[in-house]
Amino acid sequence: MNLRMRHYVLSIAAIGLLVGATNARPNSVSGEAFGISVNAAGVTVGPTPHVVLPPDGGMVSDQLLRIAVPNAASTTLGVVTTGSIGPNKASAQSSATVEGVNLLNGVVRAAAVVAMSSSTADGSTATSTGEGSTLIGLSISGGPPVDVTPSANTQIAIPGGTLTLNEQIFEGDGVHTRALTVNMIHVVLQDPLGTITADIVVSSAHSDVNFVPAPKAGNAFMTGGGKLGTGRDIATFGFNAGSRGAGGLHGQLQYTDHAQGLNVHSLSIDSFGLTGETPCVTFSGSARVNNVDGYRFTVNSACDNGEPGVGHDTFDISVSDSRGVVVNSRSGTLTGGNLQLHPE
Repeated sequence: MNLRMRHYVLSIAAIGLLVGATNARPNSVSGEAFGISVNAAGVTVGPTPHVVLPPDGGMVSDQLLRIAVPNAASTTLGVVTTGSIGPNKASAQSSATVEGVNLLNGVVRAAAVVAMSSSTADGSTATSTGEGSTLIGLSISGGPPVDVTPSANTQIAIPGGTLTLNEQIFEGDGVHTRALTVNMIHVVLQDPLGTITADIVVSSAHSDVNFVPAPKAGNAFMTGGGKLGTGRDIATFGFNAGSRGAGGLHGQLQYTDHAQGLNVHSLSIDSFGLTGETPCVTFSGSARVNNVDGYRFTVNSACDNGEPGVGHDTFDISVSDSRGVVVNSRSGTLTGGNLQLHPE
């Protein structure tokens, strides 16, 4: 098996067995995300950090502060995937953010690389989008850095190989199933004989849904993930919050304000509620900020205003310290991702 085929097989495994995942079982969701994967000079690293969404939904997140391997280096890598299945819809969202990218000794550099993938299905239509994916401070072969969202599957020749930006791979029938993998940077190097010598992926996000409407017992809950802001002033997040039957409140939150260098992580909530008659929820809980305990977060409102989530759904969060002083707040309309309310 040559290296290209081996990487393809590994990628399919790491991205959720695209065809199998979208056809394996009715009413399932899947999501995966990873920061970096390297196959070069006989060395295989990653995918890392790597998260996988359970088929019944929920939220999984992870973060890695630094990586340095042959032909690749980065300072901060964060990944999150969320998903849910309700009586009328299923949705999954994944994102991967990698900062301080340096590939091939400076041939490819970027201040931040954001991959986003969102999939939804309502029993008659299933769609996926990579909107919100972006490259910040991208520089190729010493060129000036630019903030850009390339067209899907943009290919650029580099010394010894090919650079693919915003690689997008779709699967599914568009009715009950849909899947999308977004690889924001994909480098393949070849020797003069055509043998692949390096295969590098930076910021990969996958989401898929398989849905046929069916009753599901429980109470209201919301899942979502996305991005606020544009350019270098962005925040990314993922969450799963609500109340399900006798299980009581449950929730998780991962929120990163990249412009402020602030990371918020929570594994529980202590309040949740619907906001009036609007398709919005509010919830709160304790949190760690930049790995320090003693903080709280409040999602003042998270609103599912229809499909697609980009340009419609809104998110408003504030973070406070032990004295109740707000140390960070952010609100706005999603520039990437999707929120899904299940008002059961």
